[in-house]
Amino acid sequence: MSDKSSRAKFLAATAVLTLGLSGIGATAIFATSANAAPAALADTDGDTLPDIWETQGYDANGDGVIDVDLPAMGADPNHKDLFVEMDYMAGRLPSSTVAFDRIVDVFASSPISNPDGVSGIKLHLDAGVAGGGTYNLGGGNQVPYDSNLSPVLSQTNAIKSANFDSKRAAVFYYMLWADDYDSSCSSGNAFAIPNDTFVVTMGPRCGWTVTQDMQVGTFVHEFGHTLGFTHGGNDSVNYKPNYLSVMNYTFQFGGVPKADGTSYFGYSSVNPGSLNENSLNESNGLGASASAWKTTWFCPDKTARTTAVNASQPIDWNCNGSLTSGVSSDINKSGGKSTLGSSNNWASIQFGGGSVGGSGSLAESRTPSSVEHTEHELTKSDWDNLKVGVLPGH
Repeated sequence: MSDKSSRAKFLAATAVLTLGLSGIGATAIFATSANAAPAALADTDGDTLPDIWETQGYDANGDGVIDVDLPAMGADPNHKDLFVEMDYMAGRLPSSTVAFDRIVDVFASSPISNPDGVSGIKLHLDAGVAGGGTYNLGGGNQVPYDSNLSPVLSQTNAIKSANFDSKRAAVFYYMLWADDYDSSCSSGNAFAIPNDTFVVTMGPRCGWTVTQDMQVGTFVHEFGHTLGFTHGGNDSVNYKPNYLSVMNYTFQFGGVPKADGTSYFGYSSVNPGSLNENSLNESNGLGASASAWKTTWFCPDKTARTTAVNASQPIDWNCNGSLTSGVSSDINKSGGKSTLGSSNNWASIQFGGGSVGGSGSLAESRTPSSVEHTEHELTKSDWDNLKVGVLPGH
């Protein structure tokens, strides 16, 4: 007998026992079924996917049949799991599954603790048949091509409704590899923070020349919004040199530079502390916590510079060739001077955005109607300027 069949019979038997009892006993037995309210179910690893879903599978409608076979997909109640279905327009999906390997590795190598004693998050990506043997979990669809999703919220929801099995809504985040939206030439959008849906949009309509680094960085960036992360760590202020994360536009396409010469395409794991742009001590750099990292900042002439050595070393914030204290400089080119806060992303990750984990409607996941970003997403124009080391004025 298959494991799936065994789980289905277990759930059916549980439902029968429940119907035959009343009062406290009935409630206790029902709370062990796979379609019980998530708040009533144990979640040992804290990923908002109840243990019984991860060991027996998820029965979305309570009919005794498993609709999402999480254990067959590799879920573990003692190790945090994230599931993402990826739909795509023709030509927009990464051409190599190496991109998916890299995205998965960002989460696998994260400093997130688990009850099994092994750090990291297991990310399960589903591109359907286009994902080959590793990234095919039974979803993932090619959808009709639309060069400009407009309005993006309703159009994305329509595509999601037509192609995403609503029984997956409590388990899977949903994303779409597309072309452009709202004539914005933006790289992507996650609509709200946190959330369960996002799009990556770097298609031919705006003349993007897309690299694998850009695909990896933008997927991780937009997914980061669904996990509760903002452009500035503690706020939405962008281009902060003390925010060492792909959530920072400076690092979205090229990764965060490391002192060993490599680049990191994940979320921040350190918080170097705040920088007061009205009084910067250049001898301090970003402090000891940034010893493994380099960083990028902007000079008064709006050109960008990257540290030659690790960012814990002195940094000439105003680019005048000398190191002093009390320096006043707009190092993130926001158009003014302020105190730039930061954040350790991994320490503040939020699982269960939108309908994931059963916190929203289990019938169909819907994207929130309000846009919570206070800034636009990185555009083709922004990127063209960053490539030549210049950030346009605000």
